[in-house]
Amino acid sequence: MIEKITQIRLTTHDISKLKDAFVEYFTEDDSLWVFGSRVDLNKKGGDIDLYIKTTIEDYDIAIDKKLAFSSKLKRLIGDQKIDIILNHIHSSYELPIYQVAKSQGVKIQ
Repeated sequence: MIEKITQIRLTTHDISKLKDAFVEYFTEDDSLWVFGSRVDLNKKGGDIDLYIKTTIEDYDIAIDKKLAFSSKLKRLIGDQKIDIILNHIHSSYELPIYQVAKSQGVKIQ
């Protein structure tokens, strides 16, 4: 996994802060991926696209945690454009973006 992390266009500081914020709001059974332009070394700039797969039972609590995570992340790494896709595993549907994020992204937590 360390080799793949070097393929992310984020600083080690930003990756560390992503992980710190993630473990504060989500469980050890949850997962975090970076995907989109930040995992394409040939691109420049771009927003930070994150995919979270959560096992939190209550959907409203999962949404609250996503919002708190986003707010904390902006405080930790600065006011950057961050898009967060939340996959609540107890949902009855699977969006195509979930597979794109997992197949093209880099799992960091």
